[in-house]
Amino acid sequence: MSIYLIRHGQTNGNRDRIVQMPDTPLSELGHQQAKQLAQTFQNISIEKIICSDYMRTQQTAAPLRAIKQSTFSLQPLLRERSFGDLRGRPYDEINTDFFAESYAPPNGETHQQFIERVHHAWQLVLTTHQNMQGSLIVMTHGLVLREIIKQHLIVDEAISPLSNFQNTCITEIDATDKKTVLRLCDAQHLDKGSAIGATV
Repeated sequence: MSIYLIRHGQTNGNRDRIVQMPDTPLSELGHQQAKQLAQTFQNISIEKIICSDYMRTQQTAAPLRAIKQSTFSLQPLLRERSFGDLRGRPYDEINTDFFAESYAPPNGETHQQFIERVHHAWQLVLTTHQNMQGSLIVMTHGLVLREIIKQHLIVDEAISPLSNFQNTCITEIDATDKKTVLRLCDAQHLDKGSAIGATV
């Protein structure tokens, strides 16, 4: 029994390095990645799926839901960080490091606000997993995953160093202690040559 943290499939915003909107859909490649992801869970018991309520995460979860008889719920706490007025703009047109901890995006979340929300999101994951007999899938976003791993999980040095968060990558957590990472950002289910998306 495990907890699986999963990033959504590729979008055109990932590909083109655009700060994404909540309703950004998966690209054609992203839909294919979602199908490949679902196949990896064909023989794994999944009791529940909790999912960010953004379109790209829901679309990534759809093939999983088609093959698994799992409880499914949308959870706003699992949304990607809001960059407010920057959303919809190409990275190259933003003349500041908008990932910097000191930067507060206009009408968006500050870094501290985001950290606090991710903390509540992780508490939601732990609460959801209580008394479960099967495994839990958490479908979310790149920055959320990075922060959960950084703040709440234990990554053994023997695991390959983290270099990126490919679309539909899987981080598997030992459900016994809910801290130990068994697999980190694993994307072996994708065909060789699949694109690596940008963070948000």
